[in-house]
Amino acid sequence: MVPNATPIYTPPYRRSLKESEILKNEVKEMLQHGIIEESKSPWSSGVVLIKKPDGSWRSCVNYRKINTITVTENWSLPRINDILDKLSGLVWFSTIDLKSGYWQVLMDTDSKEYTAFSTPFGPELCSLLDF
Repeated sequence: MVPNATPIYTPPYRRSLKESEILKNEVKEMLQHGIIEESKSPWSSGVVLIKKPDGSWRSCVNYRKINTITVTENWSLPRINDILDKLSGLVWFSTIDLKSGYWQVLMDTDSKEYTAFSTPFGPELCSLLDF
């Protein structure tokens, strides 16, 4: 929540032609898969590209400026020992390898405008969808 704040707009970051092409393809794919949508939000954060250990690229939105004015909710996380105790004696376990798991986190509709990010090509601004 960002009560009574003036919108923060960060223009697109400067990047190489190679990085621009990677980002353009990433944004195009996310639009096609319904992960992001075009936005007219007054808020905008820049996108950075991070090289993953396997050599592929991950696009990350730099929300640090917005984070400085965000009022957070505080609650304690469960202790790992308590979680492991609850699993004691169970037989079946599974793990899930979520591709791009961050994009699968539900978002409050009122928060969407704060997730807008800017790119140097259309769509001008995009924001995360709520599922």
